[in-house]
Amino acid sequence: MTVTPLPARLPGPPLSDREAVADICYASFASLDHGDEQLLMSVVTPDIHTFIAGKTCNGAEDLKAKVFDHVGTKLDTIHYLTNMRVSIDSPTTARVTFTAQAVHCRPGKGSEPGPNKYTTGAVYACSAVKVEGLWRLREMESNHLWAEGDRSVMKGV
Repeated sequence: MTVTPLPARLPGPPLSDREAVADICYASFASLDHGDEQLLMSVVTPDIHTFIAGKTCNGAEDLKAKVFDHVGTKLDTIHYLTNMRVSIDSPTTARVTFTAQAVHCRPGKGSEPGPNKYTTGAVYACSAVKVEGLWRLREMESNHLWAEGDRSVMKGV
């Protein structure tokens, strides 16, 4: 069975603002797990600012070049997001926090024992804005609290 990621715009009834903000967080990480650039670009603002795992990115193209083009295309990954809390601060602004565990594997080596995985745990704080009726991430910052495994898996990332 081939897993096909869901589209950027989900069919069905509209999501509440709180659900939509949570969904863009899930989608941003799913874009890495599925190598789906279109999905990533659909949930971030063009001027997004991120500070993730010690890397600063200014703008969607910088995020694509520094993160997506490496993690989303050169590694097999699984990101687990949990403990999500969303604050809708105004009709067009929101904040969200969550914890994340990320498993990074050398391509095709995830089932093999040995130095093929690097796993991290982090706390994230993000801001989102509603633009033309759609929520998008504007800022994302992580505080990586722990890691285990072979850091060299991330080489070049």
